[in-house]
Amino acid sequence: MARLCIIKTIDSAHGKQVHGHTFRIEINFVTKLQNGMVGNLDFHDLQPKIDDVVKTLDKTYIDEVLGCRGTVENIAIYILKALKEIDTLSSVIVYEGMNQYVEVFKNELEEEVSL
Repeated sequence: MARLCIIKTIDSAHGKQVHGHTFRIEINFVTKLQNGMVGNLDFHDLQPKIDDVVKTLDKTYIDEVLGCRGTVENIAIYILKALKEIDTLSSVIVYEGMNQYVEVFKNELEEEVSL
């Protein structure tokens, strides 16, 4: 198996006492190597879809965009749901600061009841 990862950064605000963060987002795709590539995935095909989703969160008050509390978990779930049609999508990691992050796996979406 191999992993392809696309990394994005957004600057947004969240929380009851509104405060801003730079969030680092890693969107991971896992599949077999095929023809010298990770599952024949091409960055150029994935990039526009990912950019469309990420720009809905950038420079915003994330709680309003998500319709719920803007935690790193909920940010990851929002991105996973927006990209769920991509079969090889495996997980989304969202960092709040440099030393803390959450990784949510696509297969957890079926068990997630709200967002």
